[in-house]
Amino acid sequence: MTETKSFCTANHILVGLGGTGGKILRAFKMRMFEEFPTHDERKKLPVQLLYVDSTDEMMPKDGRPRPDFRVMGQDASFTNREFLNIKAVDVSYILDHIGNYPSVKGIVEDAEQVKSAIGSLGQAAGQMRRAGRLLFAANAVAYVNALKDAYGRCEQISGDASRKYVYIFAGLCGGTGSGSIIDAIVQARKTFPDAIISVYTMIPEMHLPKSNMDQGRYYQNGYAAVNELNALQAGRFCPQDVTGTGKACLYSDRIKGVANGVTLYSNVNENGMTVNSLEELPKIISDYIFARIFFVNEEDEKHFGDILRAYNYENMDKFALEYDEAADPDEKGHIPVARTKKVNSIGIKRVMYPELRVLKHITYTVGESVLYQFKYNNWRENQGFVNEERNKDYRKAYLNADKQSEWMIDTDHMTLELKVLESDTDYPKFNDYWHDKAITYAEDAKKADCPLNELDNIMGEFYANHFREEGVEAFYTGKERAIPEMAREIRHRIENGIFESWKIGDVSIVELQKVSKLLLERMGEIRTELETKTKEEKDNYTAFDQDRTDNVSEWSRLGILQRMVGVGARRYADHQGILTDYYTSKTKLVALEFAKKLAAKVFVEIGKMDAEILAFGQKINEAIEETERLVGAQRKVNKGLEDMKGAIIEVSEDEAMSEFEVDIKVDKVEMPNIARQIRETILPQGQFVNFGRLTNEISVDDIKDAFDIKLSAIVKAKHDEKADSDKKVLGLNILTQLQQKLVTDDDIKEFATKIVKQSGVYLKLNNDQMQLHLRNNEGELSPINPASVNKKTILVSIPSDEESPGLERFANKLVDAFNDQFGNGASQGSIIINRQSPRKDELSIIAIQYCYPMRAIDWMAPYKDRYNQFLNSGNPITDIKNAILLHSEGDGTELPSLFALSEEEISVKRYEREVWRKQNERQSMQQPAGQPMPGAQQPAVGTGAVPPVMPESHVAPPPLTPAQPDIKLFLAIGGQQYGPYNMDMCKQMVQGRQLTAQTMVWMEGMAAWTPAGQVPALQPLFAPPATPEMPPMPPTGGPVPPPMM
Repeated sequence: MTETKSFCTANHILVGLGGTGGKILRAFKMRMFEEFPTHDERKKLPVQLLYVDSTDEMMPKDGRPRPDFRVMGQDASFTNREFLNIKAVDVSYILDHIGNYPSVKGIVEDAEQVKSAIGSLGQAAGQMRRAGRLLFAANAVAYVNALKDAYGRCEQISGDASRKYVYIFAGLCGGTGSGSIIDAIVQARKTFPDAIISVYTMIPEMHLPKSNMDQGRYYQNGYAAVNELNALQAGRFCPQDVTGTGKACLYSDRIKGVANGVTLYSNVNENGMTVNSLEELPKIISDYIFARIFFVNEEDEKHFGDILRAYNYENMDKFALEYDEAADPDEKGHIPVARTKKVNSIGIKRVMYPELRVLKHITYTVGESVLYQFKYNNWRENQGFVNEERNKDYRKAYLNADKQSEWMIDTDHMTLELKVLESDTDYPKFNDYWHDKAITYAEDAKKADCPLNELDNIMGEFYANHFREEGVEAFYTGKERAIPEMAREIRHRIENGIFESWKIGDVSIVELQKVSKLLLERMGEIRTELETKTKEEKDNYTAFDQDRTDNVSEWSRLGILQRMVGVGARRYADHQGILTDYYTSKTKLVALEFAKKLAAKVFVEIGKMDAEILAFGQKINEAIEETERLVGAQRKVNKGLEDMKGAIIEVSEDEAMSEFEVDIKVDKVEMPNIARQIRETILPQGQFVNFGRLTNEISVDDIKDAFDIKLSAIVKAKHDEKADSDKKVLGLNILTQLQQKLVTDDDIKEFATKIVKQSGVYLKLNNDQMQLHLRNNEGELSPINPASVNKKTILVSIPSDEESPGLERFANKLVDAFNDQFGNGASQGSIIINRQSPRKDELSIIAIQYCYPMRAIDWMAPYKDRYNQFLNSGNPITDIKNAILLHSEGDGTELPSLFALSEEEISVKRYEREVWRKQNERQSMQQPAGQPMPGAQQPAVGTGAVPPVMPESHVAPPPLTPAQPDIKLFLAIGGQQYGPYNMDMCKQMVQGRQLTAQTMVWMEGMAAWTPAGQVPALQPLFAPPATPEMPPMPPTGGPVPPPMM
């Protein structure tokens, strides 16, 4: 692959929270291994990762690399120093001893209530945001230390402490990432006050890729987390400092937030294209960050200035806030902030020549042929090694006499006429031994009265005590103890022989399997033959014994003179031959009994070998299946320029790739050599033992690694040797590929138009919400200034066009076409063309849409509806628990409204503050100086969440003197619940038209929400005409109504 040039000089720390964050870090790290394939390259990059989770499911197990983290033969798994496991605490113990954990106590309030809501934690935080925060809080110091360690490593590499970037990634729907996000931001800011902190969070998908992803709090979690992020960035939320004491109020007016900004994204882009949020989306976010860190030159203001400011949220500070539409200025004229607009969404589109995919496709295709050689070794002209068995007479080739002798399964070796173990002594064959004894001791035996018997006695003595130093029966009895070792030696001789033949490429695995089956069959035959030979040898022995007896009898009948010459001498000479045959046969009988035992053991060993060869063959079959899958995975996945909706658009000619593959595969000289090199690569170091160990020591991953490392290098070398300029498939410029596709000026303009239009950010925005002219940008900047909301910057990066004048002319036309995409409405967007991209094989388009409030996200309204329903179940205890589960701290009512309030809601809020002010004044007149007023608490400004069920311990502001009858009335206005109000308050609200006969109300004793005019106790209020100008009054405490209809 083309060497990757990097502009990374600052320090970058990437923090992944929970599963969503972990997937992004995994995609990022794997791409680092792709772009910077050597350890020496990577160790020079000041980039560090920190994966924080309450489960270790993405970590290596038992020290073994994870196959899903493999990149071209290398293990890109997270290391231990890149992982912080926050599940290594006992939350129940902490809650039971909350006094010992002051930093956690501030986010618990009521430990028993929180413990009851959370229950028992399983493997992870289980979509409970409060549980996720508790786990994080208990490990917050470790998180801070891990950040410091990561930064220390970065600074050691960069040598520069002036520029720090922290990127925090999380999903907002689960428990761990969503529950940890606030603390992760706050503690990062507390640790690095001058760092640029960017937050990337995924909002809930409206259509889930898996049905079991929503455990009942998926969307509710998302809405609660967005509310907290908005409040944090607006300076309206000071969370408990989990590494200190008290509240962490780190809002900075300089950056208009705690983090420098928040990026929100989903799995559907602005053009309606949906991507898989579990697989594709993490790669898209990773690619966006990767481009920021490595391909954006911070020193090049001309080409990268606008996009860098958008990346860093720097170009929206003047328009960063929306103020509370229900609030009044304070004594200094300041109005509370309600919402942040330092929000963006991003998109990246890569138009690329897929060099890595092409290299992998060639590598794995050639690898398939290598594995076919391993398995079948069947070469065909113009095809190469094929996936088909060749015809061969295996019995003739492997079961001839010479081969059986070589493998020591012939009779001579089975009976130990020839030794099996190398450590044994070489002895003469049976017949030679006994012939030698008969000849050697013939003269000595003549001295006896009966030389025939004497010679027999001498040879019998050798048989009993001296054959091979211990006698025949003793020798074989002793050797029986070595039968297992001999059987293994025979197996090793066979196994090593056929392995060496496979190792050098002479035979295939199928051939090995055929041979092992034949050997099993042959050993069965040998055992039968040994039984037959034993029977035959017994007959021979009987005959030889009779000959021996008869010859002695005949000799005994001879006279003295006849014994000395003539007939007697011949009889004695014959007797030497008879005794030779006799003792040879007698020895063979013992040896054959031994051979039957040895053959049985060899049969077992060959059976084991057969099974292990079969397993080895299966391993190769699995490797073939995996390689076929890998080849399929590298096939072109989109239609190229015909359909440019995807995040990656490939521009390639796979026909040229296929031609190059065929050139390699049909090379009869090179392919066997390539197969040999791959065999040498995958085979373990050291001496071959057996196929069983080989099977255990070689994995499919090892074979894939051999392809990724060794074979890909061979492919690149062959490409450099063979590829002419018009046949190259590696090292190509994307501009060259585009030039072949975009022939006319109209083609170029159409391409630029489509690519800009479809380079959508991964978020759908609501135009109605975007166009609301709310109270914002106080001062000289008008809230209706179009520069104050919804801006967009696009960076188009194309490689150098210096290869030829024709390519330069094409690039100029392409640049002009891109620039033409932004004409009208230039204040709302900009496009930057960078013509010096370090990526030769890629044209990339990065889009950043920024400066808008979170309420403008299209899906936020349905999130809110589900959130409200979840917190208003009709069961007060359930609602309290649900609020605890959804919010990392408090119950959400203290947060400003994410949505703009209606005029009716604004009226209610203002009246509540006015009533609170008057009550405060009245009580202050009765209260001694310096003492707090009981129950005096100002209503939250801009609260848009449904008012929570008030617990019994709640202390309400003192009500006005109630009128009779004594009622406690709740009102439903604009989807929100207000109250309770007494009769006196109700009269005032009727006069101000906040309470009409049509207003839905509820009070204790009523079965359901009912129009006020139908409630007998209220009907007198509607008799006289009402007067305007009075909003609803604040609640006075009391029973909880059922859910609003």
